[in-house]
Amino acid sequence: MNPRETSRGSLAQDVLMGKRATIRDVAEKAGVSKSTVSLVLHDSPLVRAETKAAVETAIRELHYVRNRAAAALRSSNTGRIGIVVNDLRVPFVTEFVAAAQRALMDRGMAALIADSSEDPDTEDRAVRLALEQDIAGLLIAPCRSSEAPVFSTILATGIPTMQVLRQGDSRVAQLPFHSIDYAIGSHLAAQHLLDQGLTEIAFVGGYAGHQISRERASGYRDIMQVHGRRALVLQGGSDRTYGREAMALIARDHPDVQAAICINDSVALGMSSAAMAAGRTVGRDFWIVGFDDIPECAQAEPSITSVRCDVDAVARASVTALLDWIDNGVPPEELVRHPVKLQVRDSSKVG
Repeated sequence: MNPRETSRGSLAQDVLMGKRATIRDVAEKAGVSKSTVSLVLHDSPLVRAETKAAVETAIRELHYVRNRAAAALRSSNTGRIGIVVNDLRVPFVTEFVAAAQRALMDRGMAALIADSSEDPDTEDRAVRLALEQDIAGLLIAPCRSSEAPVFSTILATGIPTMQVLRQGDSRVAQLPFHSIDYAIGSHLAAQHLLDQGLTEIAFVGGYAGHQISRERASGYRDIMQVHGRRALVLQGGSDRTYGREAMALIARDHPDVQAAICINDSVALGMSSAAMAAGRTVGRDFWIVGFDDIPECAQAEPSITSVRCDVDAVARASVTALLDWIDNGVPPEELVRHPVKLQVRDSSKVG
């Protein structure tokens, strides 16, 4: 057997066993020198395109992450925590990040924050940059299109990492997932509307096949089935624009629908703003429930009923669990769902 093939096989086995790849490993796999790998890492124009491609392939396959600090100077708690989230434009996500940052500051820790903007390539770069900064741990709210490679990269480093708000990887024994009981939220919303005599209720927003969309709609589906009612799920977006489009769609194609439970408050506010143009009056002949209970729900006219998620509590609990893991070696619970409650306002009151 070729010695190089044997060596490469052992490298792959080391990665599978959780051993962190080194620059020497990358050089060996790519068939180049360590100095060449270093030039590629620093984006040097001196490296030929085919050599650069070989090195980058080796980096991806070995899940190599450059460590800027000398290994001998590493400590288990470097005082820095990475936070990579899916979209800071979403108020719910922004609230989580702000609360997590405050919780870290209370513990004398700094946060390194990055936004993937729902793009897996951006997420991969953000995670790698965070890991290069010698962080002690990582909180990640993965983008909708997250795939295993980014999580395999994280696991290869051995850095304590928790998935928050969204689950992108099933390996919760290594990547604990702490979030909110979304299913109970839509269950409470549907039951609230049914209790007032509304029977034609739609669930509006989200994306087909996406985990968080399934979760948020699941409680609604279950309670509608229990009551023998039709479940109508309209998907295709999660912003105000989609909410306005969905309101027009319901008025045109589903005129019997009396109420909507929305994937989030942005969709709910969009639907409410478009109701008059669709010939409906919110709180009189059409009823709306949002999700997340952002401050604007209480300020809108009419005010918007929403599933309230205590994002501050989730963020602080996640930070506490992660730091306990780092400082005391106590892994967090693998799956945690924080409770929700329904904040009833004018948009869902009948009569």
